[in-house]
Amino acid sequence: MTISYQVLLIAPFVIIGALYGFRRGWREEAITTVGLLLALIFFGSTDRASLLGQLINRIVAAFASFFGTLLGTDLQATPLIAEDNPTTFQMIGFILVAILVYIIGSALGERRNMAAAGRLMGAVLGGINVILVGAQLFSMINQRNPEFFDTQTTIEVTPATGVNVLQNYLPSVFALLFILLLIILFLRLPKMRQ
Repeated sequence: MTISYQVLLIAPFVIIGALYGFRRGWREEAITTVGLLLALIFFGSTDRASLLGQLINRIVAAFASFFGTLLGTDLQATPLIAEDNPTTFQMIGFILVAILVYIIGSALGERRNMAAAGRLMGAVLGGINVILVGAQLFSMINQRNPEFFDTQTTIEVTPATGVNVLQNYLPSVFALLFILLLIILFLRLPKMRQ
């Protein structure tokens, strides 16, 4: 059985996305899906991202001209988006829009009164959303470094008789749980004082 390196990388995130989508429900995930599709339209290729960068630069120049006329001076606007490297704008723009879309989906969606079918549909859409984001990120990584995913890995399963392999990981697991508990306590401390 052959598994692609990219599939191996994204599989845990798809599972986490499906669990998160189950918790959020179908409304939040559907809003997020529509927003991610719009983000892919604008940032799906370097040509469209470059055109969007030029549009933003022209809007900034128009505001500079407006305020220059209003103040009676000559304002020169420096370009906000560098036109010599559109892949950087594409990457940063897509990541920012994806984060914004998840926030908007959470704000506009509704988690209350969600039936099991709505939660199941949310899980499916949550997995699809992770695949959309992952596919675009992998595409942008391939644009920057085409050899990044050209690695071949072999996974070998060996029997471990009479040895408790998981016991060796317990200190690391407890350390991670302790750090997570401290983060949760730090975030909840202002609410606990009220």
